[in-house]
Amino acid sequence: MKRSTLSRRRRSYAAMLALLPLLGLGLLSANPGAAFKIEITDHTQSPPMVETTEVLVEGKMLKMTVPAKKRKGGTMIYRGDRREMIVVDDEDQAYMVFDEATIEEMGRQLGEAREQMKNMQIPPEVLERMPKEQREKMEKMMKERLGGMPGMDERERPRREYRKTGERATKAGYPCVRYDVFLDGEKVQELWVTGWDNVEGGAELRAAFEDMASFFEKMMASLGERLFGDKGFFGEDNDPFGGFMEVDGFPVVTRDFDGGDLESEAVLRSATRRTLDPADFEPPAGYKRRSMGPR
Repeated sequence: MKRSTLSRRRRSYAAMLALLPLLGLGLLSANPGAAFKIEITDHTQSPPMVETTEVLVEGKMLKMTVPAKKRKGGTMIYRGDRREMIVVDDEDQAYMVFDEATIEEMGRQLGEAREQMKNMQIPPEVLERMPKEQREKMEKMMKERLGGMPGMDERERPRREYRKTGERATKAGYPCVRYDVFLDGEKVQELWVTGWDNVEGGAELRAAFEDMASFFEKMMASLGERLFGDKGFFGEDNDPFGGFMEVDGFPVVTRDFDGGDLESEAVLRSATRRTLDPADFEPPAGYKRRSMGPR
């Protein structure tokens, strides 16, 4: 055998051996995940407080870390591959898992509790004799926990509207168009949105959000707002990721307003591809799983 032929074969074998670990890990056939760093500035503090949150995505899995000042901090993990949502409470070192079977059972139990409450008639004169603060507290509790009771005023949900302004500018290095968000006619947000394809990993993030949206649809149909309340997972602060699907793009900058004053600002600082650890999409080791049921 000629030396040149032997040399070529040796190089081929060496190349194959070098590829074996990659083939075993499946890195050639699968794209790595993506990580997004979001910087959030709280302008209600003096001086403004700056924190960073992270969003991870891989396939139908999505992880969103909430800064400590928002609902005591925590993490929301969506596992589209298992059709479940994991909510992690870092302060209590505990977590809850919402899957479709659990959600259906919780919805049934809450429905039964609501029917029982309908049979508990509270005479209007009893409510009228209560101190105003006590009456309002009871009404609020009943509304949040059991979806209201006979005789209680039912207020319509605020209507959120997204308006594309047509104004364009470069924000954080991305070409963006501005959307204004109104709640019952009052401007509460300003979004500078870029196309999904302009952001590294944006297409994957969009697909994961769409899958999560279908899961939430079923969950909210069963539970309504009695589990998370009308403020959602992010507490009283506006969700910086809430406009992703409504504006069909990635909000590079999200500004929240309260009474016309700038309250907070969220800015995309980086979007990178990276191989994610499977443990990133599981509850932290040592955290306890909480059972669920009507409260």
